[in-house]
Amino acid sequence: MNRKLKFTTLVIILLSLVTACKKESVTPDVSLAGRFIKVIEDTPSGSVDISIRLSDASGEIVTLDYSTEDSTAVAGSDYIAVTSGKLIFQPGETSGVVKINILRNTAEKQDVFFRVIFSNPVNSQITGTIITVKIINVDYATLVWSDEFNSALLNTATWNYEQGAGGWGNNELQTYTSSTNNVHIDSGYLHITALNPSSSYYTSGRITTQGKKDFTYGKIMIRARLPQGQGIWPALWMLGANFSAVSWPKCGEIDIMELLGHAPSVVYGALHWDSNGHTSRVNSYTLGGSTFSSGFHVFSLVWTPNYLRWSVDDHEFFSLSRSEVSAFPFDLPQFFIFNIAVGGNWPGRPDQTTTFPQHLIIDYIRVYQ
Repeated sequence: MNRKLKFTTLVIILLSLVTACKKESVTPDVSLAGRFIKVIEDTPSGSVDISIRLSDASGEIVTLDYSTEDSTAVAGSDYIAVTSGKLIFQPGETSGVVKINILRNTAEKQDVFFRVIFSNPVNSQITGTIITVKIINVDYATLVWSDEFNSALLNTATWNYEQGAGGWGNNELQTYTSSTNNVHIDSGYLHITALNPSSSYYTSGRITTQGKKDFTYGKIMIRARLPQGQGIWPALWMLGANFSAVSWPKCGEIDIMELLGHAPSVVYGALHWDSNGHTSRVNSYTLGGSTFSSGFHVFSLVWTPNYLRWSVDDHEFFSLSRSEVSAFPFDLPQFFIFNIAVGGNWPGRPDQTTTFPQHLIIDYIRVYQ
């Protein structure tokens, strides 16, 4: 075979291969990650990531334009607008991400929406072109439950009396009772009272909403006046509603307020959970120039899927993010506990300076979601 014939044959083979490759080439479909995506307003990443996939790998560069459009969400207040974004897939790539930055808008008190619009696919094809993004508000402004303690008696449809002695796991000294000497309502205020009827005998009150009222996420506000004195330990706190099934600390514990009576100007916020054993984080707030027994103060917890934030009279003093709490048990309902303990591992025993009665006086508890 002469050279000219060999060259002609080679050209024909190459053209055949090119034609075959073109015949096997496909135009991939663009697949959006659903038509509706949710993002929590205080997301730690500060953005919502929208996954985009191609049905097949392409041998060419694939591009897709995108932009945002307001609905009830407002660009610049709730999210950062994108006017001319472009997602690029290199040859062989089949997945990509569109990132839209989310803003924490504390003035907005409800969920809001915006749209991401896709257009102009190059070397690909697309059918659905719009994804709606819902920004879930965590500024919780809707009152979903409260007790203002305006009735004559404690509402036992909501509250339980816990009774008994034995230290409650902390070597405490009190016996909890349902007596009106220890728990009663007077003139719109709930009184929980610790007494010392005899030399080494102490009684007190502990009430819970277990099995009757529990919540997941929200803003909790409790207005209260606190007791004081060595060995006095008031608390406004929460336990996981699955406490009976999994026990403590796996159920998780949120302490909205604790105080050690020998330091009446200092309150604590705390979180307890299980991470191969009991783990906790605690921080404190000091009231300048006064004590928590001298007047009422509002103790607040804002609990979102991503953060827990503690405040006294709107002064935030403690914050924990989800990433700081391993084996996060705080996506589940929790119930409320109000009590005064006497003695125990943390505050120690009362001494000669401790006077009785001591009162934890609660004006209201309000839960917003």
